[in-house]
Amino acid sequence: MSQDPALAVHRLASELDQAADAMLLARFGISQSRYRLLHALRHGQTSTQHALAVELGVSDAVVSRMLPALISNDWCQVENDPSHGRRRLVELTPAGAELQNACTHFLVHAFSGASQDAGVDVSRLLADIEALTRQIRRSMQLGRRAAPEMPVRE
Repeated sequence: MSQDPALAVHRLASELDQAADAMLLARFGISQSRYRLLHALRHGQTSTQHALAVELGVSDAVVSRMLPALISNDWCQVENDPSHGRRRLVELTPAGAELQNACTHFLVHAFSGASQDAGVDVSRLLADIEALTRQIRRSMQLGRRAAPEMPVRE
């Protein structure tokens, strides 16, 4: 086990992404990345393509490449923004909302089961993750982007 907490968290996130991708493809025929896009839309809300890219931490081009499959499956719709010539508005369809909801429940159940099997208290883990996320964001906003001074090891 790594003594580096950041590396351990990244390793867990990678394992979760790979597992979710395999499970979602097998069960629902959708990749983890496309599910995340549907989840980012939230039912009843419209978003710009650029705002989705920012929320997902990917480029506008990545979102643009994901949309055709989502549109062809009737999971979302895209329209040009009448108030801005180059902006595209993306919205979840009822079928997309239903799929997103089913995927979310499926993944929550799978994660809860794996956590329980590992003896991890999911409620406590989620609270710790939220607290750490808030602290990191707060530190970044305060300009503490560099690592703290560390004593030199000899």
